Amino acid sequence: MKLKILLLLFVTLSTSGVILAQQQGYGCIRNMELVSFSGIEKNTIVTKPVTVNMPLFGKLAKKNSRTFPLPFGVGFHSIYYDQGYTASDLLLTSDSTSITARADTIYQSTTAYEMKGTIRPNMWLFPFLNVYGIFGYTKGVISPSLVVPTIIIENIPIFDSIVVDSTFEIHDEIGYVGPTYGAGATLSLGYRFLFLLVDYNYSVTDPTDLEENLHNHFFSPKVGVIFGKSTKKLMGALWVGGMYISNDQSFTGKVDIADINSNFIPLLGEEATYHGKITANQRWNMVFGGSLIINSHHSLVLEVGFLERKQITFGYDFRF
Repeated sequence: MKLKILLLLFVTLSTSGVILAQQQGYGCIRNMELVSFSGIEKNTIVTKPVTVNMPLFGKLAKKNSRTFPLPFGVGFHSIYYDQGYTASDLLLTSDSTSITARADTIYQSTTAYEMKGTIRPNMWLFPFLNVYGIFGYTKGVISPSLVVPTIIIENIPIFDSIVVDSTFEIHDEIGYVGPTYGAGATLSLGYRFLFLLVDYNYSVTDPTDLEENLHNHFFSPKVGVIFGKSTKKLMGALWVGGMYISNDQSFTGKVDIADINSNFIPLLGEEATYHGKITANQRWNMVFGGSLIINSHHSLVLEVGFLERKQITFGYDFRF
């Protein structure tokens, strides 16, 4: 029996699926059971919500042998990730002249990391659907490492544009911090000891040191298994899956024209401002995670991401 359970865990965790849904790691489950080394056990834990009116259709769901977490929650969620990006649309401008220069060819090794800390009030609107808000702060660093072999100087009087072979490099660290706000939703369904989650959230960060707001889209499906003992309040969940993040950004900084070519100083001045955009080299990565459900009110979660994007997530949720 123990060998069969271990094989079941391996098969379950080798399939698809993640972002942090709501911290307990699962939602509405029909005929809920727990996987333990003693075998498959019926769940006997009884929870008492602050109200029986939420989620909507919750009473009907319980009559049909469905189990779900307490209706309301407040969670803390933090995530750190870093990955490679591709820089593009590099443009040089000057405060002292209308002449600009652009680079169509860039050799690079551009990276960026970001860390978010947010509070997430949430509610199970339906037994299978959780909705939540996002309020917090984001700190990040963009590190363009660029080699520009050619620039095109534009807006020159009389001339249309001039292509100049003048190799120069940009190596910088551009930090930013700012408030973050947004919203998300988690669809959750399960049967016995298996569950499926699909989570999506959208957030906006207003950074103090960048010209544009940062828009983030997080999407993740997740499959997992619930384990524990029917005689104890302590339970857990394990899952594996993939995370999609869309977080294209812009960056800006200063460069000395003498580092490019001192002959350009009469055209662009002593110093120019560079602007560019970065796009993630890979939007998907794999994620493995688990939650410790201390009781119906308190739970902790930890996730790690690997392959093209390295990340770590930690969360705590209080439910009532």
